[in-house]
Amino acid sequence: MDTEERERLALELDQAVARLEAERARNQAGLEAAPALVDCFGGRHPDEWLDAARRVREAGDAPLAGRLLLLHVEAVGAPHEEAWRAAEASATVAGPDGALALSDAERAVAREGDRPRRKALAQAISASMEGPARHREAWGEALARTRAAVGLYPDWEVVVAGDQLLGACDEAWRDLLEYMARRDLGLAPAPEGALERHDLLRLTAFPALDGLFRPLALARTVHGLARQLGLERTLDSGKVRVDESSRAQAVPLAHPEGARTTFRSAGGLPDWPSLLDALGRSLAAAHQPPHLRDPVFAAALGRLLAGLCLEPRWLAAQLGVERREAPDLVRALALRELLRIRTAAAALRVATEAERGLSGRAWREAHREALSAALLAAWDGVRASRDARAAPLADTVRGFAEGERLRAELRQRFDEDWWRNPRTREHLAGLLAAGTLLEGEPASPAAAAAGLARVVERGGT
Repeated sequence: MDTEERERLALELDQAVARLEAERARNQAGLEAAPALVDCFGGRHPDEWLDAARRVREAGDAPLAGRLLLLHVEAVGAPHEEAWRAAEASATVAGPDGALALSDAERAVAREGDRPRRKALAQAISASMEGPARHREAWGEALARTRAAVGLYPDWEVVVAGDQLLGACDEAWRDLLEYMARRDLGLAPAPEGALERHDLLRLTAFPALDGLFRPLALARTVHGLARQLGLERTLDSGKVRVDESSRAQAVPLAHPEGARTTFRSAGGLPDWPSLLDALGRSLAAAHQPPHLRDPVFAAALGRLLAGLCLEPRWLAAQLGVERREAPDLVRALALRELLRIRTAAAALRVATEAERGLSGRAWREAHREALSAALLAAWDGVRASRDARAAPLADTVRGFAEGERLRAELRQRFDEDWWRNPRTREHLAGLLAAGTLLEGEPASPAAAAAGLARVVERGGT
């Protein structure tokens, strides 16, 4: 295989990925209830991508061969993915006040202040998810079989790192959760207490802070941050897109698909770190063709931007509050970040087991036990297949660690308010152009989690 043919295959891969990203984004934004993912592969049968990967590997281009193998796996799973996306888009929930679209109901859980009504809604959501979950489980099992058949094996090293992350912030999570759950909900964490997933969502939405974390302030913050970091042209030109939707089928919060992010406001505090994280990931994707993207770098950049929410000085400036008020806000945002990263780390081990053949009732039970233990809130097993793929979870765990290391580096080079320093622009532009992090020992997720625990203790970085 000559260079010209490898370049042609790389281009075909990029085009297929771009079509997949666009179709998935339309589905997440509620624009396309039944996405045509199978049609995104350029008319190629899945085995054609497998054959191309083998030929590219024989030619000595292992990175491109690996990307083609992953596309083969996605092509095999595409019919199942179409099925679960269509099933979720059409699912309805029998809520306390009548029927709701599944996405509407999931958005409503955290906004419901009455616990019996919230619990009834959560139970109705779980019942509504059963149909889509069967399609998701078939999808996950198809991906696992295909990965094993082509020699793509689970990465146990990152699973261990995820376990170490959990251990490093166990105490901080329990202490902060116990205090805030008793204060705001009058509940104690599981297993001793009665805290459930829907309670945890209500707690970490911090509805009492809605007046501070306003949508207009978030929009102003995003554009202001883009100017400070020299990224306004990237946003204004459409190279990175943030598509906001309020449709009933739109998935709440921010979800990046390559250089395009779909965003549906969940209301209040949760919107802020979610949108900033997705924006960072899309910025990273926009600067590289799909076959050259580094998902860990994207997750690290997302963590870097979302991590601004834990900087008291930055937070006080964006929200217009006194500096002395910022520590309590930082603790609230730290609890939200601990929820995100602990969820990913706990789900990672189960997803990795699923890639080794764990399925059915055992898969659901393992997921329920792992998430309940990590988050100290009773979980529902029907959600297991929403964490069917280990790779995105592993990227989140590694990206969290690398993002924290990058933030520490920027603070050392450009001072504590590094986002204001004009020299940060040049440094960030260089990172985006390279599309990857500096070579060397990977950052430690456990050390990053321990650092986050210290933020919890001090109420700031």
